[in-house]
Amino acid sequence: YFDIEYDINVNQDVEDIDKNIDRVRHYISPEEYNTLSIIEKNQLALDNYLKGQKSKWQIGRDYELYVGYLYQKKGFNVEYNGIVKQLEDMGRDIIATKGNQSLIIQCKNWSQEKIIHEKHIFQLYGSVVYAKIGNPSLKIKGVFITTTSLSDTAKCIAKYLGIEIREQEPIGDFPRIKCNINRATGEKIYHLPFDQQYDTTKINSEGECFAFTVAEAEKKGFRRAWRHLSE
Repeated sequence: YFDIEYDINVNQDVEDIDKNIDRVRHYISPEEYNTLSIIEKNQLALDNYLKGQKSKWQIGRDYELYVGYLYQKKGFNVEYNGIVKQLEDMGRDIIATKGNQSLIIQCKNWSQEKIIHEKHIFQLYGSVVYAKIGNPSLKIKGVFITTTSLSDTAKCIAKYLGIEIREQEPIGDFPRIKCNINRATGEKIYHLPFDQQYDTTKINSEGECFAFTVAEAEKKGFRRAWRHLSE
């Protein structure tokens, strides 16, 4: 997500040493955890998470989720390749498909002082070519989306190579709660952004959705997934 070197094994607030700890405890006080209702404490934890300081990895993940959400609203089936594969994503943060159309999307949530240079366009174009080799029947296109600007050279090369550019695209509000239906049991389970299986949970089947609030998810019949309860 960022044009810097970082240790992929550094705690990114998505892993716990003790897998049996309810991660809601990290975002609310013990008193709140013990006295609030399930909906109240889960919502408070989510609110505190959203307001709290984020790691660079979380900032990048949020931007990718936001972009994916925009394409899902347009009817695309979205695969968050960058979130799951991280440094091995080959420049394909998002793969959005609809019919025989497939978009290979790279997202860069950078500060306004930084400029996107042509090397990032070349990387995305290479991923597009690789995708076309493996899927000759699909209409595949590259899309580069960033919060900052591209250099003139990068824009020129993107135009020549047929890469769509969306500059100065700030992150907006989007639903963070994933409401998933268990394929084996049919149980309706929701995942908060700090839950263990949040990143690998896909929302692309009938009846599944995203929710802005815990109450919204609960009203639709979903309950929270706790890994330490074997869910």
